[in-house]
Amino acid sequence: MSGGVTACYCYAVTRALPEEELAGLRGVEGADVRQVVHDDLVAVVSPVAAEEFGEAALRRKLEDLDWLDRVARAHSAVVDALAATATTLPFRLATVYLDEDRVRQVLRERRGGFAATLDRISGCSEWGVKVSTDPRQASAPPATTAAGDGSGRSYLRRRLAARNTRDDAWRQAVEAARDIDRALTGLAEARRQHRPQSAELSGRPGENVLNVAYLVAGARSEEFLAHFAELRDAAGGCHVELTGPWAPYSFATDEQPATGEEPATDEEPATDMGPATDEEPATDMGPDEPAARSEAAN
Repeated sequence: MSGGVTACYCYAVTRALPEEELAGLRGVEGADVRQVVHDDLVAVVSPVAAEEFGEAALRRKLEDLDWLDRVARAHSAVVDALAATATTLPFRLATVYLDEDRVRQVLRERRGGFAATLDRISGCSEWGVKVSTDPRQASAPPATTAAGDGSGRSYLRRRLAARNTRDDAWRQAVEAARDIDRALTGLAEARRQHRPQSAELSGRPGENVLNVAYLVAGARSEEFLAHFAELRDAAGGCHVELTGPWAPYSFATDEQPATGEEPATDEEPATDMGPATDEEPATDMGPDEPAARSEAAN
């Protein structure tokens, strides 16, 4: 990066790393990646132009989907590289501080929480599971009357049949989601339920009834995956999807015990881009709408 005032873009918190772990790693806008150290904690950061990553600038740029995609990919690439070798707490996308001294202050002030969370997620990965209605099961017959049917009764019958078909598909998916969630929760260290995703966001037809992240210990990963495959194959009339393994975005803040909540039903569509919180590492990854925070000068 050449000239101008810089700020610190933060990717994640981890414990002390050998310098060679970051060698050749590039972050947002192709910037070098380096460590900010406090005791045994490390924040992994890059220098970015303060005028481009100040709060006002970020508000504008988050509306630019091309820019957002580039930053999200660079952010994820750094987090993934770290998570491959060390326990990693991701920061929220576009978390920016004024300088390294401010980052070091955050590490000092939040040292206890960061250390406890690193201990809790050590050796674990995040897996995401979504259950949605099968659009083929929920498809409605054409809501039109037959030619010459002046009574309109055929139209009403079709409307009623369409509604019943959608309701049946929804109930079937919710029942399957409940069984899947209960079984997988028993194999997880913790779970985090996200809001259901809209079809527009997920790019898949069908209504999302379950959107859950599981924190799974490495020693149980094979068992978890094998059990998921059995549950998916046994779930008729719905679409079941697994994503991961991810760095534990959804578990990098307050711990949620692995208790079985009911599948989500009629909440607003989810926005989980891949998360995190402001000064704390990320919250819902499984991806959705990113939030941003900046202390950089505008």
